[in-house]
Amino acid sequence: MRVAWCTDLHLDSVPAPDRARFLSRFQQENFDAVLVGGDTGVAYSLSAFLDEIAAASRCPVHYVLGNHDFYGGSIAHVRRRCIEKTREGGLAGWLPASGIVELTSTVGLVGHDGWADCRLGDYTRSRVLMTDFYEITELENLSREARRRRMEELGDDAAQHFASVLPAALGRFQTVVALTHVPPFRAACWYNGEPSNDDYLPFFACKAVGDVLLSEMQARPDRRLLVLCGHTHGRGVVNILPNLEVRTAGVIYGSPAIQEVLYFDS
Repeated sequence: MRVAWCTDLHLDSVPAPDRARFLSRFQQENFDAVLVGGDTGVAYSLSAFLDEIAAASRCPVHYVLGNHDFYGGSIAHVRRRCIEKTREGGLAGWLPASGIVELTSTVGLVGHDGWADCRLGDYTRSRVLMTDFYEITELENLSREARRRRMEELGDDAAQHFASVLPAALGRFQTVVALTHVPPFRAACWYNGEPSNDDYLPFFACKAVGDVLLSEMQARPDRRLLVLCGHTHGRGVVNILPNLEVRTAGVIYGSPAIQEVLYFDS
């Protein structure tokens, strides 16, 4: 089985001819599935871009959302629309609505957007201001403490999803792929070849999700978890445990690409 993984495509900033060249890769290759790890577009363009990828690939497209996918809109509205589209059928499905997906008889897939939850690094001293705070309804016009609580809630929501699906997935499959947007560990939050510093970590890692993944895999040494994430645009690979590997995508803004083609025995 051949599975294409891409993330942080930011197709809203890519001219139409370049976008067509990117999509032609899906048309030329017979992938069995495509994984899209978030930041595909913005709120108004997300659905159309996912449809373009599905039409070009002609295979199931399993996706999660990144913070940019909510720009110009609200988290609740965008997610509600993704649930509706997933339930309508078609090739593109939002993984939190899809649940556990069978890729092969021994490989399963789960996923959630994740969210930077301010629990790693030094939120109190950081002076980083994310565009999220001005472009996403749920994060606008909040005090620093209210914003922190909101981001913790979003991280907890992601962690609860993984806690609900991962045990069952590990019970069914020898290997589970977990697709998420935000790196779930400090060591996976790469930037320029190094882990992010304490100023940026609060906004680029989700500790709540990492805690769940770590706990589940410590309890299942007979299983393997491969985590695919992005968000930082910095490439890196880290083994948190012998059976828990995290791959973070390296991205050049404005140059959408397939990060990797994964091969699984059918």
